[in-house]
Amino acid sequence: MESLFGVRQGQIRPLLLALTLASCVLLGIEKAGVGWLQPARSVLATAVVPVQYVAESPYLVIGHLVEFFSTRDRLMRRNAALERELLLMKAQTARTDAISAENDRLRELFNSRARLPDDVLIAELIEVVPDATRREIVVDKGGAHGVAVGQAVIDSTGVFGQVVETTPLTSRVLLVTDPSHAIPVQVIRSKVFAIASGGGRGPNLLDDASITTDIVEGDELVSSGLGRRFPRDYPVGVVTDVVTDPTLTYAQVMWEPSAALTRSRHVLVVLGESQEEPPETRPAEAEG
Repeated sequence: MESLFGVRQGQIRPLLLALTLASCVLLGIEKAGVGWLQPARSVLATAVVPVQYVAESPYLVIGHLVEFFSTRDRLMRRNAALERELLLMKAQTARTDAISAENDRLRELFNSRARLPDDVLIAELIEVVPDATRREIVVDKGGAHGVAVGQAVIDSTGVFGQVVETTPLTSRVLLVTDPSHAIPVQVIRSKVFAIASGGGRGPNLLDDASITTDIVEGDELVSSGLGRRFPRDYPVGVVTDVVTDPTLTYAQVMWEPSAALTRSRHVLVVLGESQEEPPETRPAEAEG
């Protein structure tokens, strides 16, 4: 009966005995320090290097893979953390820029106070009235703060509109571009008086401007003070186009408001006596 490597079972004991004896002899020679085995040991050590390398390769590969994925995971987590920090810093920067811009607007608003003869009250826009046919906003100051119907509202660059309704804590403001709004103006260059009406979704026009009236594109319009509702000589708008037709009596004079109607967050309410009559608007027959 043969066992492993073709060695018969009865030959195992003598083989083991021979190997043991050979081992003892080799150990004795090694102990004696003769050095006979040193060349053989060097040859064997060199011969088994590839075997050791092959045997260790799976462990080396696994170690490198573990290190690679571990490093990649750390880098991904660090990248995600940096992205969050960058987003936070951008938000903080945007907030800082917004505050700086708001401070600049408030500074301009305070500077415009010197151009006004009456007391003013700073109000903040809190709502845009959701009506496509109207141009109105709501501010956070009302009757309890001295705001009354008919008072003018301005921003740092021009006339904003006028108060048309108040509650104790809020007020509704009709903008100069509302179709029912009208304001007496004067052309700075030619000193011509006119009425600037809001156009709503259409162009803002000067009412009843004769084709011979001295008004040209680029003319600046200021409040004339007529009617004593709006502060005199405060910017209202700029003429953007003048269309004339020799067959017609009146010209079509279009203008754009000076006030930053879509950008201003804070406005000034020009305080004064309460206006019992309704706010100044364009004639009803002109609204059609």
